[in-house]
Parts: sequence; C-alpha cells; structure tokens
Amino acid sequence: MSGNEYIEIKELTKQLIQQYIMNQYPWGVITRPLTPMAMTILLITYVITIAMLVLSLVQLVVLVRYGITSLGYMKMRNHNNYLLGMVKVRDLPFISILIPIKNEDFLTIERSLQTIASLNYPKELLEVLFISDDPEYYVSSLTRIIAPIVSRLGINVKIIRRAIARGYKGGALNYGIKYARGDVIAVFDVDTVMPSDYLLKAVGALLGGYDAVTAVWKGYYTIDNSISRLLKFMYDVYNEIFIRGRFLSGGFPAITGNNLVIWRRVLESINGFCECTGEDLDLSIRLRSKGYRIGLIDADVYSEVPNTYLAFKKQFSRWLFNSIWNMKHNLRLLLMSNDVSMWEKVDGVLWMLQFPSMSFAALSILATVILSVIGVLIPPMPILLLEVLNAVIILPLTIVLWLISNDIGYRTWDFLVNAAKSTLLTALMSFPMLIYSIESLIIDEWEWVPTPKGYLIHKYSFLRDLIHELSIILMLITVMIVLILNNQLLTMFYIASILIILLYGFRLVIPRR
Repeated sequence: MSGNEYIEIKELTKQLIQQYIMNQYPWGVITRPLTPMAMTILLITYVITIAMLVLSLVQLVVLVRYGITSLGYMKMRNHNNYLLGMVKVRDLPFISILIPIKNEDFLTIERSLQTIASLNYPKELLEVLFISDDPEYYVSSLTRIIAPIVSRLGINVKIIRRAIARGYKGGALNYGIKYARGDVIAVFDVDTVMPSDYLLKAVGALLGGYDAVTAVWKGYYTIDNSISRLLKFMYDVYNEIFIRGRFLSGGFPAITGNNLVIWRRVLESINGFCECTGEDLDLSIRLRSKGYRIGLIDADVYSEVPNTYLAFKKQFSRWLFNSIWNMKHNLRLLLMSNDVSMWEKVDGVLWMLQFPSMSFAALSILATVILSVIGVLIPPMPILLLEVLNAVIILPLTIVLWLISNDIGYRTWDFLVNAAKSTLLTALMSFPMLIYSIESLIIDEWEWVPTPKGYLIHKYSFLRDLIHELSIILMLITVMIVLILNNQLLTMFYIASILIILLYGFRLVIPRR
C-alpha cells in the first residue's frame, strides 16, 4: 500500500466515523443495499432492540441503587427504622401456620416440624396445618409416621387432604384457612427454615401497624453439587438486592411465597388468596392497591435450592409465568390505585418484568444474527450508545454484588467464579425463557411442577427438557456456515464465540450421576 492510498483510507475512515457519530447512518453501517423486506425486518429488530436496551438500562440503574442501600444496611447493622424488629408484647395472638405439600418425602416434613418446634413462640398459641393434595394412602401413612414426632415436639399438627386438587397453591391455602383457628395466618413452604425469633418479630410488626410481613430468603441445599452450590450463591447474594434493597429503598413490597405472616381479617377482606400460580405477587398487588401496609422483618429465612439445571429451569419458568400472569390481570389494578406511590407503581412493573427480562440475552443474540444476515456491520448510533451505557452500569453493579458477597462470607475468588457461572447459566436459560415468555402472553394456564425438595429424585427427559437449548446451538451452527459461505468472517467469529460459551455452559446443565 502506497503512502497516498494509506492517507486516502485514513481520511475515508475519519469521515465515516464523523458521519456515524452525527447519526448520518440511520440504518447503521451496512455492507450491501437494503431491499424493502430487509428494511422492514431491520426496523422491527431495531425497535425491539431499543426497547430491550432501555428497559435493561433502567433495571440495572435501579438494581445499583437497591444494592447500595442493602449494602449500607449490612455495613451499619443498626436495625434502622426501615426494618421491622421484635417488640415486646403482652397479648400474643393465636397463629395458624399453613404449609401446602404434595409428594414430599417424610424427612423433609420432619425437618419442617423440627423448625417450627424451635420457634420461641408459645406452643399453645400455635397450630400447624399441612394441606395435602396427595392420595389418601399417602396422607394416612404420613399421619401415622409423624404422630410420635409431633408428640415428642409438643406441637399441634393437622394434616388436611383435599379430595379435589384445584386452584394451585392459592387454592390449597384457601382450603386450609377454612380449618384454621388463628387470628394470624402464617404461610411457609415445607422446606422453609426460619430463625427461632421469626414469629415474635412478625407478630411485633403486625401489632405495630403492619398488615402483612415477609422476610428476605436465602438458600440451602440437601444435595451437594455444582448447581446447588451455585444457586445458593445466587439466592444468598442477589436477594439482598432484589428483596432487602427494594424494601429499604421504598420500592414495591413484593411478598415472597415461602414466608408470609398476615392478619386473618386483612386476608379475608380481599377474599383470600388468588387460586392461580402467582398467588404471592397477586396478594402483594391487591394488598397495596387497597392501602394495606406490607413490611420486611429483620430476619433471614432459608429455602432449599434446586439441585439440577432442569429443576432450576422449571422453577424459573413458573416464576416467569407468574409475573406475566400478574401483568395481564393486575397491572391496571396497580397503576390505578390511589394508595400506591408513583415509584411503587414503576417498581412494581419492574418486578413483574424481571423474569421475562432473562430472555434479553437470547434476544440480543438473535438480533445479532438478523443484522449479520442483512449485512449490518455496525448498528445505528443510538443503539450503540445504549449498549455502551448498559456495559458501563454493569461495573458498579458488579462491585456492589462483590461487596455484598464478601459481607455474607464469600471470598473474592468464589464471587468471581460464581458470578461467571451465573452469567453463563442465565445466558443459556435465556432461550427457553424467551419461548416461555411468548407462551405466557398467549395462555393463562401453566403446568405446575413443584421444585424437588429433600432427596426425592425427579426424572427428566434430556432431549425434551433441553430442546430449546439444543435448538439454538443448531441454529448458531447453521448461521456460522452461512456466514462462512458469504465471507462474513468478522461476524462469524462473533457467533462462534457465543457458540463456544453456550457449549461450555452445557457442562453445568447436563445431569450427572
């Protein structure tokens, strides 16, 4: 290359950059002429991409704020006014504890009974109601097995069997309330482990003016493997932001389904639980829309994490459906309420969008594939700017997560490894989440698959349950071949890097003996 040619290329490049910055390439830098069909596809892709990037940016900024707030609480440890602590009371109310069960192993139920017995709340003011959808022979066996355990622990326990299982978890809870005697209703999952002062703190908050309370939940596992350890890290660290940080910052007070304490009269005033899959979020919206106060008590509860990728995906797909179901049925109720602050309304929408947002990684990859096929080398300036802003805001979020993980007890190396694995897991799962999001927008019923607990082994079909992940791998391989045939090597290397990352992610998801 001669000196004149070099200068000419340099000037052309400089001119191209200046024109790009001035947004003189509304369709981006393109390597071939656009057909009318390509322009239509490109327009739709750009609109979806911009909406996705704007929402992602807002969510990241909000999470940074919540993370800083939660971190401040963890550093101060001063039980400030935002958290509800235990107060001294003389007249404690009678509490009915409702625990829905289905096909649970006896060891898990025994562990639940031991946890409840360890609560320092007067046992004469407690009753435990297990609501079972299991066959009659199972309920009879369970009643016989736990009888000596209940006698030894000194707690009042009943097992109530529903002859007709309907209405999901909310239906089971409404059925159990018919048999409950308490002025206060507490709801736990069978695997929930509470600290001994949980009920005293919860009742203290109710007597202090709150109508319902919940607590931050973290993870534990009974089967030790790479997935269960990773998910414990994710729930331990991320829930400090998603739950504690949200409550402390005055965001939407979402109740978690694994621990809830509420006045019975309040629950009855809104006609009980929704007989739907997302009864906890539905309850939160209906309570706040009527002006009821939801508080967060200063306690951590623990729930068992899934021990396989497939169980984790089933759990997240259920949470995703719950979020979209509530958007379809309760968004108007939330937005039109005069008792909910503007920020709570915005944050409530963000809460409902957090699980569907897991599909953003898949959307981003699919958008890249579309742009590559059409011949877009660089997207328009606004899209590139949004991508840069998202990348920039990830840095402070990562720092906040690292500080929170250190405060919880994770070493820096553990944080780096688990953060990388969780990112990889989320990227791989974004493809099925995209499909489930579309399905959830269309249908109103979802297959309820309880998360396996204890040592029960749930069998899965590898090809059936990983069909979405395998399909995207085959699609990316096909795109790579097309790009090679069209000499688009730069984009091919980008797609290849994504393919390698996803293939590496299969090391996490393939079930091991």
